[in-house]
Amino acid sequence: MPWFLEHSGPILLAGIVAELVLGSLLVRSGRGMWLWPMGGVLLLTLSGVALERAIQTPKEQVAGTLYAAAAALEENNLEALFEHISSTSRYTPQRARTVLQQYRFRQARITHLEVEINPLTSPPTAVAPLTVLISVEDRHGQPIYTGRVRLEVLLRWEKDRWRITGHHEIAPADDW
Repeated sequence: MPWFLEHSGPILLAGIVAELVLGSLLVRSGRGMWLWPMGGVLLLTLSGVALERAIQTPKEQVAGTLYAAAAALEENNLEALFEHISSTSRYTPQRARTVLQQYRFRQARITHLEVEINPLTSPPTAVAPLTVLISVEDRHGQPIYTGRVRLEVLLRWEKDRWRITGHHEIAPADDW
């Protein structure tokens, strides 16, 4: 069921197939009675897509946290970045503070994001392997690094949202 709420593709595919079948029945029979079921399928498909967009699954919430953290990093906004980092985390905030004091991020875009949630822990935790496209320069505007980095980010559900509890670099993605 979660796959149904994470992507609108299956809903659209089912709606298109049903419309094609009903459309072929309409053409074969030449009777307008098939227009009512076609309208019903259209309304059901649109309702399903709207429902999928309205409901945010835990995986989508984790992704939202990570995208917001990347946006804060790209803006070089330490306070906004710390809104997404757990107060119990030790290494990640120290590393973020050090890096943002020395460098400026021109780009921080997440690609190849995978989210695995462990609902059996209390509170629930998540692991998110991802690739980040980054472009970094020093405080004088000289380019330092432009490329991809593969990270694994650890998150935990705290109060009302997912927060980053740690991270580690898997490998520079340019090396694979």
